[in-house]
Amino acid sequence: MIADKKAALIASHLACVCVLVGASLVASSAHAREMDGRFGIGLEQSLGGANGLALRYFTSESLALQATLGVDMTIVSGDISAGVRASAGLAFQLARSEHAHLSVGARLTVGYRSLGALQIIDPTATTSDVHLAIELPIGLEVWLADNLSIGAATGILINIVPDGGSQLAGTGAGSDAPPGSVGIGIGAGSVTGTLFIFYYF
Repeated sequence: MIADKKAALIASHLACVCVLVGASLVASSAHAREMDGRFGIGLEQSLGGANGLALRYFTSESLALQATLGVDMTIVSGDISAGVRASAGLAFQLARSEHAHLSVGARLTVGYRSLGALQIIDPTATTSDVHLAIELPIGLEVWLADNLSIGAATGILINIVPDGGSQLAGTGAGSDAPPGSVGIGIGAGSVTGTLFIFYYF
């Protein structure tokens, strides 16, 4: 008899907990920020080290396409040399609320520096270099206002460094691989090293 009462009490407690959790989830999703079709522009550095102008477009409430582009040019005696750091990929929102989003994603990052630009740094350089990185970021985006957010990311980085050395400005685990090697980082990036800011329309 006592065992039956204890079982009934435990079952009622579990039911209450389930109701409360369900209600909180419903409330959270009911107050989640509407993102479908929104476009954002900002500034970002990705895990692999692509830094510069950042664009993000939500194709649905939970899926966003994103890209980052940075270009630097040097003019010496009328000759122009250039370097490019670019990243493109997607992000899926795992959890959404009114004030924060938690996402996971996948991105391909490319760093390129022309031969002229390399020879400014190293006069003995004979070929241009392409630096590739594969990123699997986990990002936290916090909303300061309806149109403004900031955030940072960590995650997994596969850093494919060319023989000429790194052309990307990555931070954290896996980012400091030597020339001609592949660096793998788990927990790549840092709070300041992957900081981003977006303004949404």
